[in-house]
Amino acid sequence: MRLIIAEKPSVATAIADALGGGKKGPGYFDLPSINTKVTWCYGHLLEQEQPEYYVEGGRVLSSHLPVIPAVFKLSPRPKAADQVKIIKSLLKEASEVVNAGDADREGQLLVDELFPFLGWTGKTSRLWLSSLDSESVKLALAKIKQNSEYARLYDSALARQRADWLISLNASIALSRNLQAMGEVGAWSIGRVQTPTLALIVDRDAVIKNFTKQDHYLLDIALSSPSGEDIVASWVIPEDYLNEDGLLLDQSLTQSFGLDLIGSNLAVSEFTCKPGTRSAPMPFTLGALQTAASNLLGLSAAQTLTAAQTLYEAKLTTYPRTDCAYLPEEMFSKANQVLTNLGLTGDGVDSKRQHAAWNTQKVEAHHGIIPTGVLSEGAVLDSNAVRVFEIIKKSFAQLFMAPESFEVRQAKFVLSQDSSKEFAAQSRQVLVAGWTGNDQSAQAEDETFSSSSKYLPNLEKGQVFICNKAEVLSKETSPLKHYTDGTLISAMKSVHKLIDDPRLKARLKETSGLGTEATRAAMLEALIDKGYVDRKGRNLIATAKGAQLIGWLRKDDGTAIFAQAATTALQEDSLADIAIGRLTLDSFLESVKQSATSLCAALLKASFIDPSTVIFSTCPACLGARCVPRISKAGNAYHACTECQARFADDSGKPGKRFEDSPQLSGAKSKPAPKGPVCSECNKPTISLKTKSDKPYFRCMACQISWWPGYKNSKLLGTKWPIREEATGQ
Repeated sequence: MRLIIAEKPSVATAIADALGGGKKGPGYFDLPSINTKVTWCYGHLLEQEQPEYYVEGGRVLSSHLPVIPAVFKLSPRPKAADQVKIIKSLLKEASEVVNAGDADREGQLLVDELFPFLGWTGKTSRLWLSSLDSESVKLALAKIKQNSEYARLYDSALARQRADWLISLNASIALSRNLQAMGEVGAWSIGRVQTPTLALIVDRDAVIKNFTKQDHYLLDIALSSPSGEDIVASWVIPEDYLNEDGLLLDQSLTQSFGLDLIGSNLAVSEFTCKPGTRSAPMPFTLGALQTAASNLLGLSAAQTLTAAQTLYEAKLTTYPRTDCAYLPEEMFSKANQVLTNLGLTGDGVDSKRQHAAWNTQKVEAHHGIIPTGVLSEGAVLDSNAVRVFEIIKKSFAQLFMAPESFEVRQAKFVLSQDSSKEFAAQSRQVLVAGWTGNDQSAQAEDETFSSSSKYLPNLEKGQVFICNKAEVLSKETSPLKHYTDGTLISAMKSVHKLIDDPRLKARLKETSGLGTEATRAAMLEALIDKGYVDRKGRNLIATAKGAQLIGWLRKDDGTAIFAQAATTALQEDSLADIAIGRLTLDSFLESVKQSATSLCAALLKASFIDPSTVIFSTCPACLGARCVPRISKAGNAYHACTECQARFADDSGKPGKRFEDSPQLSGAKSKPAPKGPVCSECNKPTISLKTKSDKPYFRCMACQISWWPGYKNSKLLGTKWPIREEATGQ
């Protein structure tokens, strides 16, 4: 029996339908006529054990960090155990298994990780799906490959998963332990991608906050033209007059120069006339779609991904989590049918026109997002999915429209008596609108290109004009805008633009970014959920907590590197290198372990946080850790040790009596606890105490060990309490 394991139920349904349907059983489809069963995951059915699993006592202490498992353990996710059992049972019947996870590294991992967990070692193939319509599924089934051909992709996914675990979890625990010891309540989080992304937002907010408006000036002149319509030219301001930001701040100089120009002769020193064309944009990658949906529809990155996933599962569009915009040339022959089915054949659309996007050699694991041509009848789509579908359809139709054709004219003028005084004019005239005719955003780009001058007439070098007007334009600088989902996604993809080092910039330009197409939306939502970022309207703004975290990290050389976009971008490069065999999984993880070790050491330093800003005390119980002030649910102050978990009453802002050590004596005034027998470990006297249920016991305050009284002689030490039970205060 051949067993096909899909990433999710909707994909399993599409595969079963393409194979002729079948009877649905508990957690699978049965197709007995072709000896095949199709089952499914719900994303990752397995999850990695948390750091607490690997340490004695079940609580990670500062001394345990970093936690580096010798062997990583997996276990079924909550509510996934039943489906894991179903797949395990089906594997016992199978002679061949097909990994039908999504066509990316995460899809490879979430199915492949089941095999060692469930003991499968038999024949395994890989089904690589870019679309879920029946024709595409059948074509993919005909091209099925050995799963071993994707072993490097699996290694790349595993490297990403373990790097996130080793860096993010260890660092988050280290940071939380230190901050809790300093009196900062709550859990704090550091992420391999999350933290440098937060740093981008924090930095943008800081630039906006510290922005100081500057007035500056430009100068335009009007030149009499033989046609009767003035030519408007702008002064090319010499660098000597500009400040370090390239602005002219001297208004009086500008006004004086402008007045002197009126009536002066200016000669044409250069004139060019160049035709050009502009083809329709490439098909969408997920990042480009998220940017467009944010700008045009106001959708968040997560909303756009959800809509794109809905369209994919409804078989209306191709696979959404793609970072490649090119299309396979073999799909071009079906374009006319797709256009016809979707009613996109009018308005200048020519199905025979082949855009540069059709280039099989440049297609990577996935191609650009386009419609499949399947009709949407019966598909249940929410408003977001409908609007995103319209954007995708429009993008696809534009591929078959004529390019925009235009002409750019540029002229330079110099004063006849002083050729160092230069003025420039330019115009851009659309000759054939092509695909831009019904695209307002493309027309807006034209407007930003054009100067204030209208269409320039034909000019000849040496031709003389008279300046009949000069106008000083008062301008003021504007601050950068806060990031939106769309602009932040673009920044994450183009992280090289934020790097100052020219060598590193060049290295990162072509290959690197923060996160992947599949993870960026979830990363933004995680920053919001964890209280590091607020979404105000369309803007993403760092909270005080988020800004504080980045500030702390940047104070220490050992942690500052993990708030830098380049660090994570280079790791993404390494993951890509693993996928193509240029780097091994083991060597990559070794470097990650070293990074986790140095990061934890830096985060755990007492000097990491300025102690003058918080109040803490040495724990009277374990002596080696710190107590932090807390407030109980009843509103009473107390102190808790971050390591041994002992709790103490408040005594003028410092730890007082330990709650479980308080003598159970009547009377308004507390008395010292009576002495007990000598401790068998250190030979110092114990004290006699009582539990909350009024049972007597002995405790050595030096060793932090407790005993029950002796069975025959209650004045002697009896059974020693288990260490873990004592540590948890039970």
